[in-house]
Amino acid sequence: MSLTGTDSGYKPPFELGLVPVLSRSASLKRSAEDHRIEALQPTGIPILDKVTGGGFPRPSAIALMGPIGSGKSSLVRELVTNFIRQGCSLLYYCIDDPADIVKLGLEDHHIAVDKIEQEGRLEFVDMFSLGAQKLAESLPKMDPSEILEETLRFQDLLAYGRSFALKPGMGPKIIVMDSITPFFLLTEARKVFQYVQVMRFATRIARAVTIAILHTEVVDESLENATANLADGVIEMRKRTGEILLKGGTMKVLRIGRNPIMSRGYFYQITQQGIVFSNSPVI
Repeated sequence: MSLTGTDSGYKPPFELGLVPVLSRSASLKRSAEDHRIEALQPTGIPILDKVTGGGFPRPSAIALMGPIGSGKSSLVRELVTNFIRQGCSLLYYCIDDPADIVKLGLEDHHIAVDKIEQEGRLEFVDMFSLGAQKLAESLPKMDPSEILEETLRFQDLLAYGRSFALKPGMGPKIIVMDSITPFFLLTEARKVFQYVQVMRFATRIARAVTIAILHTEVVDESLENATANLADGVIEMRKRTGEILLKGGTMKVLRIGRNPIMSRGYFYQITQQGIVFSNSPVI
């Protein structure tokens, strides 16, 4: 499903009184149509920084959407690597993979995970392993769906993130949820709307950038559209078809901050060294 049906004229309300504290790694951008200054956190990926006008607005909630296997987690780990190198503090919800796997992926990018964890700049919430533990403890007593409902709860996300959001004396804050799809599969649409709104509130309280992955073509189309419309920014990744041996696809920025203009697509390739983008947009 293409997400281009979202309202391209949408502009999220400016949050009065929440002026982000700028770091050395943040930049400023002035919109031609708006006299207000917006703080940006560079992504460290040249193509993405070019398309977004300098990076992700801070605070903002960014939805990264695309089919399973389209490279969303690869892009997120590339972003996480760059944010850590910029001095950001990061909270990573490991939902689709255990924290050990995520850590190995970051170490492949030459990130000293243990050292940065000890410094308090990197925290993992290993919800995947929590689910595996509950499964081991409950079999054969509980149905698998009941195990997921016990493990993946909205209130747990808020509880884990509260201390991180309010912790003083940290650099720019980044929150990653990889992915929120299981939550959407386990609850009704009303709670999904509530969750997305709470996520937006939390990013503003923490003055953070939140990146939430959602697998498309899995949840109901109305939930995809709700997420795309409520998020402050939307990035869509599409798998390349017809090339079995090549892992890659096309990335588009559908909206970012107060800029509703959709970018042209850019090819990307997933390699052992990470995700590599072409310098030229798709014609």
